[in-house]
Amino acid sequence: MTGNKDTVLKVEGLGVSYGGNPAIGSLDFEIKRGEFVAILGPSGCGKSSMLNVISGLLPPTRGLVEVDNLPLYDPGRAAPKLGYVFQAHRLLPWRTVKQNLELVLAASEVPRDQWEGNIDRLLDILHIRQFKDSWPLQLSGGQRQRVSIARALLIDPSYILMDEPLSTLDEVTARSLRQELSGIWGRTGATIVFVTHSIREAVYLADRIIILTRGPSTVFENYHVPIARPRAYDDPMIGEVEADIVRRVEGAWGLEPVKPREVA
Repeated sequence: MTGNKDTVLKVEGLGVSYGGNPAIGSLDFEIKRGEFVAILGPSGCGKSSMLNVISGLLPPTRGLVEVDNLPLYDPGRAAPKLGYVFQAHRLLPWRTVKQNLELVLAASEVPRDQWEGNIDRLLDILHIRQFKDSWPLQLSGGQRQRVSIARALLIDPSYILMDEPLSTLDEVTARSLRQELSGIWGRTGATIVFVTHSIREAVYLADRIIILTRGPSTVFENYHVPIARPRAYDDPMIGEVEADIVRRVEGAWGLEPVKPREVA
């Protein structure tokens, strides 16, 4: 694997098997610094296994993973700084918002005299600074997910993994957070790897969509979203690109083409 200073994550020949049963066939892709990349695939294609591998939790059965041009699973390297936003917020209910965020900073190399300023800055960006001393159960679902995004950003990670972070929210809140997330990405320059089942969500948020086949997965297509920013979720172009992707994946995902209904 050749190094590239602009490449944050490089995956080559990645395969995962459980007891001899393959979950991931072979994945090859790169993520550049500052990109917003969506990972899209059908249920059961191995997205969770892939996330576990590129987050450092599951050594691959075969293949290589590099973060900042160093092997992720080299025992001699220092652990890279990675952020993670889950489907559930995973905030500790007995700690305030500020105290939850301080837990992340306590495990980092950020000097303690910078904690307060860093926390305030991110809570301002996410429009939740007024809840800094609140308990998680006092917040709405969208507010809790904003806190988990702040937690992922706090340590200035090499990249942030987002595992369907909006899937448990109602659609109105999810739309608001999609817009918010797009703005946060633009303001912070973070590198985001966003896993979703929603093609429309991927088209709205991402620069590029890595589309996977059915499991054991391979990369079906590296799709560049042809829509300039800023984007509107109801823009007809979003719908056109969504329909284009559906047409492309129908065969690879084992789906029958959708035929127009006949009107009696």
